[in-house]
Amino acid sequence: MPKTKTFLQSRPAFVFLLPLFFVSHGYVENFDFVPLTNALLLTAIYLFAATIIFFLSRLFFHNMIKAGLLTFFIMAFHFFFGSLHDGLRRFFPGTFITKYSILLPASFIVFILIVILLRNTKRSFIKLSMYLNVALSLVIIIDFGILLSKLLFQKKEPLNLDRKFTKCDSCQKPNVYFIIADEYAGHDELKDIFHFDNSAFEKQLGGKGFHVINGSFSNYNYTPFSIASILNMKYLHLKDTSRSGADITYSYQQIKNNEVKQFFEATGYQFYNCSVFDFEGQPAPVRENFLPSKTRLITSQTFLSRLERDVSFNLITRLKSKRAIEKATYNYRENNDHLYQLTWNLAEQKSAAPKFIYTHLMMPHYPYYYDGNGNELPFERLTEGNQVHRDDYVGYLQYSNNKLLTLIDHIQKSSPTPPVIILMGDHGFRHFTEPVERRYYFMNFVSVYFPSEDYSYLSDSTSSVNLFREILNSQFSQQLPLLKDSSVYLRD
Repeated sequence: MPKTKTFLQSRPAFVFLLPLFFVSHGYVENFDFVPLTNALLLTAIYLFAATIIFFLSRLFFHNMIKAGLLTFFIMAFHFFFGSLHDGLRRFFPGTFITKYSILLPASFIVFILIVILLRNTKRSFIKLSMYLNVALSLVIIIDFGILLSKLLFQKKEPLNLDRKFTKCDSCQKPNVYFIIADEYAGHDELKDIFHFDNSAFEKQLGGKGFHVINGSFSNYNYTPFSIASILNMKYLHLKDTSRSGADITYSYQQIKNNEVKQFFEATGYQFYNCSVFDFEGQPAPVRENFLPSKTRLITSQTFLSRLERDVSFNLITRLKSKRAIEKATYNYRENNDHLYQLTWNLAEQKSAAPKFIYTHLMMPHYPYYYDGNGNELPFERLTEGNQVHRDDYVGYLQYSNNKLLTLIDHIQKSSPTPPVIILMGDHGFRHFTEPVERRYYFMNFVSVYFPSEDYSYLSDSTSSVNLFREILNSQFSQQLPLLKDSSVYLRD
């Protein structure tokens, strides 16, 4: 024990315990979503960074404890910057103290003061060293205990129908296409806000046997929450009304193991992921911006991640790095092209089992790459801040209409038997420069095609949470009760 106490007092093990705690805690919180190999790689990277900073700090201080404390402060600032920034925004909303132009210089000054203090003081910091070593060791042990319990007692969902569902051996099993056109506004929003008549597109869909639900609306105004609710046919149990934090992790997990997918797989369907989200056994086939992939669920709140999210685009624009700007600007278009082609190919692919295909296209979502005639918009119209241009949104919506009609026509012609097709927006347009009624944030486009073309069961004022309930009831002989329609506004 005396040797252990001496070690805890004289050795800055907390330099390496902090990165280990940060990754292990994040991995436990996002268990079964972040691959273990990626978490281990992230740990190795952070440990390497801590080693380099500690080595340089020791050359400066010639003292292990002081070098360790400076390293600890630097790493802690990186790991918990996002939480600090969010706290300032919560307590001082809209004030100068939350701006990067103030926060970054202030943080730099604080670090200079810490360096001066550590350099000039004669204190040994033995007690602080021991406290940090012990505290971090304990929380790591707790995290590993939780992780071990999850590994030992993790339950796999059985591949059978949940008790809420009814088995239907006599039901037809057409291929099912669930196509999300992200941020596709509904009929009333296009009419009231944009003064745009989308009836030509609706008539073309009607000519293909589709039914448009003009009074539809989403339950959430942010994509991960909306999709999680749609695919689970229920409202989410949120701790807050913020788009970040634990609730977004919860939403991703709800998407990954959703009830609609489970229903179709238990009914004999093969699931195909053509979306920006990860599903059990099928990760997203594209790189996506708003969903943290791999270890981004752990690192999204770090200093460098926040800089990349909030500052990097403006920075590379000022530096005029053409390659970096184009990569950031055209990422969605590359993803759309890949997912569109993937869906196109799956429609042609013959399969013994019926298919449930989920396609998620970031269109007419910003950036608005094309106008209504299919002409590419100049780069200057695609950079951050231009999402408020309503004429560009309408033009890209018209372009999206043509692409969606072509895809639907291909799906119908390629299907051996008539499929079920759901085409919808996950929420309405949100980039307003003036106050509008909140209901417009939720007005989304919804249109469905049933092989029977009998849409008598569908309501013209349903919300997204009930859509699959109505579809499963009418097409697969289920008896799911409809939920009360309502919406939850999520703040930035």
